[in-house]
Amino acid sequence: LRGTGILIGFVDTGIDYTNTLFQNADGTTRIVSIWDQTIPGNPPERYGYGSEYSEADINEALQAANPYSVVPSRDVIGHGTFLAGIAAGNDQTNPAGFVGGAPDAGIIMVKLREASERVRNYYLIEEGAAAYQSNDLLTGINYLIGVAFERNQPLVICIGVGNNFGAHNGSDITEVFLEQLSVAPNIINVIAAGNEASSGHHYRGAVALGGSEAIEINVGENEFGFIMFLWAASVNRLSISIKSPLGQVIERIPIISQQNQVYRFNLEKTILTVRYIYPDPLSGSEEIVIRLEFPTPGIWTLTVYGETVVDGIFHIWLPRRGFIQDTTRFLRPDPDTTVQIPGTQTFSIVVGAYDYVDDSVYVASGRGPTTNGVIKPDIIAPGVNVVGPSPGGGFTTYVGTSTAAAITASACALLLQWAIVDGNFPEMNTRIARGILIKGARRQRGVNYPNNIEGYGRLDLQNSIANV
Repeated sequence: LRGTGILIGFVDTGIDYTNTLFQNADGTTRIVSIWDQTIPGNPPERYGYGSEYSEADINEALQAANPYSVVPSRDVIGHGTFLAGIAAGNDQTNPAGFVGGAPDAGIIMVKLREASERVRNYYLIEEGAAAYQSNDLLTGINYLIGVAFERNQPLVICIGVGNNFGAHNGSDITEVFLEQLSVAPNIINVIAAGNEASSGHHYRGAVALGGSEAIEINVGENEFGFIMFLWAASVNRLSISIKSPLGQVIERIPIISQQNQVYRFNLEKTILTVRYIYPDPLSGSEEIVIRLEFPTPGIWTLTVYGETVVDGIFHIWLPRRGFIQDTTRFLRPDPDTTVQIPGTQTFSIVVGAYDYVDDSVYVASGRGPTTNGVIKPDIIAPGVNVVGPSPGGGFTTYVGTSTAAAITASACALLLQWAIVDGNFPEMNTRIARGILIKGARRQRGVNYPNNIEGYGRLDLQNSIANV
């Protein structure tokens, strides 16, 4: 099994198509197509932005003295190139060269365009941080499906991006789409669990009717702003107040749904905006969006009050790492419920990471459960110091769950070849593949499974196929 006849699609930072890992022995490309959302001029049919480059376009570029004069798409960050390399790379110029998990699979790459200035400004995202929008991710996934459909080939979708803004229960629009896609024949969705378990960006609390709970957040130096997202189930209704490091207090803020309430601190530059969303149209729950612009460094205290309470449980998330300063974090964080969206829905294959050298779980690997109690991740795979390609040639190592997701995507490509191309199991989809992989996962002695750190165990494709 080498992924023959299978496509692996990525929605990521692009791909270095000139790298020999993505070429056949005769120098032609193994990349089926690239949709670069950042380059105007030649959008795919049905999409109104970006430029699409076909296999023929890429082959023409590879023969040119300056390939980028023909196909100007580049991966300046390297994340997409790395994932594609470990999933489907194959250095055919060297018998002892680098080989990815599914070296004969075709590759489709969608290069995401950066989030708009309006979105970046609203979410107060750190300057220079790579940030993308859900609508572009959704259209990218849809593009992958369209290419696979036109070519009549099975498809693995590898998603190595994620965020913390949402209810973490499958109600995000991207998650709803992927949930529906999980029953589509000959398609398997694989999603990285994210690297938030050790970041201090999640807090879980519980408040009684008429009671309150104080949450302390350390705001780091040079933090120009961030958004906190509070979620509570629909049976509860909560309100908040906030105190700055200098002792200034914004007393309990009234619940006025769908309206921005703006407060300024007299002795500080900080601007606080609070928006209650009750009920949220996607999840039916209560959400409180708390936006702090120019926050004073130090310890902030957010107090949550129980207005209407059944269980009183609530969750708060700070933005993901890279969007805020590393020192901005909860003082008493909860490492659970840190799987990132869109990995908090039920049926996609959500992958955490472990160190293949000593078999230990990667400390930052996102943990479950979801806020509605679903065990996540489903499995874990190698994600620490894995070697893969860099843009422009050479190799590097990455640490994180996106690496583990790419390795799992290559395993799914082999599974699709075994099932569809080789005719062993002609009715394959994400839900079936998930069941096969979790059944055959390698489990540690003395550990109870499933659990919210390892899911059902470590990826073991050979054992999974043997036990179908």
